[in-house]
Amino acid sequence: MTTATTTVAATATTQTAESMPLDQVRFDYGTARVSDIQIHDVTRSPGGRLTLDQLEIAGRPVAASRRFWRSFFTRFGIAENVFRYFTPAEVFGRIEQCNGDDTFQYCVASPSTPPHKRKNKTPQDQILAITNIKRPVIRYDEVIDLLQRYGGHDIHYHDGVVSSTHQPRGGSRQFAIGGDAFRDRFCMETPVDGYGHPRLFLSVLRMVCTNGMIGYSRAFRSDISVGKHMDHCIARALESFDNGDGYSALRQRFESSQRSWASVRECLQLGQCLERLLKDDQFTRSGLLGRFRTLAGNLSELYGLANLEALSDKRRRVLPAKCRVYDLINFASEVATHHAKSEGANRLQAFIGSLISDEYDLEGTADDAAEFDAFFVHPDDHLPPQSRN
Repeated sequence: MTTATTTVAATATTQTAESMPLDQVRFDYGTARVSDIQIHDVTRSPGGRLTLDQLEIAGRPVAASRRFWRSFFTRFGIAENVFRYFTPAEVFGRIEQCNGDDTFQYCVASPSTPPHKRKNKTPQDQILAITNIKRPVIRYDEVIDLLQRYGGHDIHYHDGVVSSTHQPRGGSRQFAIGGDAFRDRFCMETPVDGYGHPRLFLSVLRMVCTNGMIGYSRAFRSDISVGKHMDHCIARALESFDNGDGYSALRQRFESSQRSWASVRECLQLGQCLERLLKDDQFTRSGLLGRFRTLAGNLSELYGLANLEALSDKRRRVLPAKCRVYDLINFASEVATHHAKSEGANRLQAFIGSLISDEYDLEGTADDAAEFDAFFVHPDDHLPPQSRN
């Protein structure tokens, strides 16, 4: 089947650390059938896990993203482990045989910089999500136009999604919690490949250090209901969104975090998150794990244990660290805002969202007032990772 393809070139230039600059990526949209997909470089790990990263669609070599496979399994109602038991040819053949509607629309993201001018030779065409051809899709150029018309800032693209920050309809309200000033914001995530709905997340901006905290949890999320004309639905949401009750709840969680000692369990959770990000090369600078351990204190020495993991979960919840929950929030948001790549920033914001959504382990246990540091990571902290982590 001949595919229909439309190319959209990006024009905006705002970016965050290690996200793809918006003027260096273009998007191709088209339609194809399952028979147009060819798998290359099938590898199997000793545990039986298959890796299917390289494929061809309608004769075009592309790298398969996680969004592609998630949307593929969703589109055709099959389990993710199907390739453990059947070859790709068998799977695609059965889809064609049993599913009369195996046509789909797809989106391919491509670096617009010519290969010989790229500093990194790795980037290549990447296929994003596939969806039903009847499903409405808001394309990349339409999203950028909307965001620019409605005052979006901190606009960046990562893994099929354009993220932007906005002021709520009630304006950029400034409020104080303890000795820190904040402003209300909200973040919008808009998929440009048709997979998923646009979503809004409550956010606050800490003015002293311009750290942005995004409530990546269900408690602080709003989905935008969309119809055939997605641009009108998104524009209406940007014009009218405000959530007084949600912002009030967010402020209450911040106030409570200043009066709550962080527990050993909460510190270990953030420490494990940082260790995984370091392993996955998601930091843009060194020394972050060392800074965090300075903040939390030497917990093993404090409690005379060589291995804190040996403690039961119940015991970890009642043992305090040398910092407050507010310090954990500020450290994680500082790293996410200033020192992490896009995926790492999202994972840190998700940690913050889950932390503030639930009751803190030692909620309300710190009665005295405290002054909190504006920054935890200093500009002169430039030693290599092995020296500080």
